[in-house]
Amino acid sequence: MSFLRKVFDRAVEHEYGWASTLFRLAFWWISASFALILVFLAIYRMKGLLSTIPPVIQAACLILVAMALVLMVAMFRERRRALENYDRFIGALRDIKPASEAERMSGLSEEKMAGIRRKAGLLTNRPREWWKNIEGSLERYTSLNGDEGWFLTRPLAEILPEEDVIDSFYHSSFHQAVPGILTALGLLATFVAILMALAGVSYNVRDPIRPVSGIDQLINGLSGKFLSSIIALILSVVFTLFEKKVCDLQVQNGYAAMIKRYGEVFPLLTQSRILIDIQRLAMLRSREAISPGQG
Repeated sequence: MSFLRKVFDRAVEHEYGWASTLFRLAFWWISASFALILVFLAIYRMKGLLSTIPPVIQAACLILVAMALVLMVAMFRERRRALENYDRFIGALRDIKPASEAERMSGLSEEKMAGIRRKAGLLTNRPREWWKNIEGSLERYTSLNGDEGWFLTRPLAEILPEEDVIDSFYHSSFHQAVPGILTALGLLATFVAILMALAGVSYNVRDPIRPVSGIDQLINGLSGKFLSSIIALILSVVFTLFEKKVCDLQVQNGYAAMIKRYGEVFPLLTQSRILIDIQRLAMLRSREAISPGQG
């Protein structure tokens, strides 16, 4: 529904033509219908196979699918929370123009800083903490020509480290470990099923006609015992694709956009700039001290 709403909104804004919009809707509708048909065909063909799959493997497959869905939903919720907070933080400077070349040399004026502080004061929760960190790195500096303005004294990547900002919403290290956990659980279920089948195999020396019993149960359901491992591998691949290509990528891009926007607004006062100004000031004072003596 959200995709359809987005497509119609863009069509209204004339980003897409109506013909292109109808084509996109038809494409997604046909793709979804084709996928459902394939699912139903696969279920129909697997009816006979399900009878040979041990109950423990069937239960393990259901648990793996449910676990993957729950973890994927949680991952997308964390992604949404991160992007929403990025948008709120960037929105505080939405009406603020980027610093001009003159402002990058002389700093932001008191009027512009007052407007920024007024807008940033409306932030809440995490964005408010981010702003406090930036506020603590803002200093007033007077250049050699007497202009006084506000500068950032540290790069934004140091003020708002990527791991601190992202990890407060999106637990990337845990999501990266999920495919390994799913694969391990799938293999565990397979080995448990094989162990249970082997436990039912026995050898009786006194029975010359059928000394080995239970071997039929082991062989007949052997292929089904690997189903949990296959399902786990498929879920791991799908989860990795969503984690790398959708969630993690968008969260990283959102953080980069936030750092870029604040870097456009606030000029950075580097140590090299301060040292150069100190050197120039010392040269000017030495010239002033020498000039009276020459006269």
